[in-house]
Amino acid sequence: MIRQARPEEAAAIATLIGAAIRELCAADHHGQNARLLPWVAANDARAIAARIADPAQRLLIADEGGLVAVGGLDWREQPPGRGRLSLLFVAPAQRGRGHARAMLGALEGALLALGRTEARLTATNTARGFYLAQGWTADPAAPGGALLGHALAKTLA
Repeated sequence: MIRQARPEEAAAIATLIGAAIRELCAADHHGQNARLLPWVAANDARAIAARIADPAQRLLIADEGGLVAVGGLDWREQPPGRGRLSLLFVAPAQRGRGHARAMLGALEGALLALGRTEARLTATNTARGFYLAQGWTADPAAPGGALLGHALAKTLA
């Protein structure tokens, strides 16, 4: 079941994200703590609680008798009709079971329900292929220059 995250779940969500970064995102941090630690710290329990409380963001979780995936939306500083996927992580033990696809569908549906038909995200090296397989494409409006990740876009219908 995919539902909106609750404040009391912030620590468990942060734990899931940290585990996913450490165990599933080796193509992005290459096991180097200098890359890994700030990424995990940016998703600690306080940061997650702030996202849950922010009315311009939404955090969803997939709960199957335990937390299996988390996804986030953000429409701050976005033009009308556009939203951003801010995160999508699956518990390492749950990888390959369709949770990421289900969460992505729920996130896209939530953006549509908010009247946002354009979606943007920045994909990691690890996740880029997944998003491309789900119909996302290179974002033609992304600024040039150095980018930490791959800017992708999708028109939602």
